[in-house]
Amino acid sequence: MVSKKSQSIPFSVRLCSDKAAFEVKIRQNIHFNMTNFESLLKSMDETEIIADTPHIIIFRSKGAEVTLSRNGRMLIKRVENEKEAAAVASEILRVLSY
Repeated sequence: MVSKKSQSIPFSVRLCSDKAAFEVKIRQNIHFNMTNFESLLKSMDETEIIADTPHIIIFRSKGAEVTLSRNGRMLIKRVENEKEAAAVASEILRVLSY
C-alpha cells in the first residue's frame, strides 16, 4: 500500500512475511542523519529510545515500536493494521523533514 497522505517522501507499507511487523520502504534513495533524528526524538512527548547506533534507532512512540534505518527503511510493531503503520510512518517522516 502506498501512503495516501500528501507528503514529500513517498513510501509503501506491507506486512512482513513473519507477520510480526509492518515494513515501510521509502520509494527514493535517501539517507537520514541519525544523530539529528535522535535529538528530535528526545524532544517528543511519549517517545522512548530503546537503542541507537549510527545505522539504526529503535524507539517506542505512542504504543508503536519502530526500528528506523539510515536508508529510511522502517519496521513497525505493536500496531493493529497497515493503516496504523502508515500513520506512524507518516508522522516519523513529518518529524524527519524538519
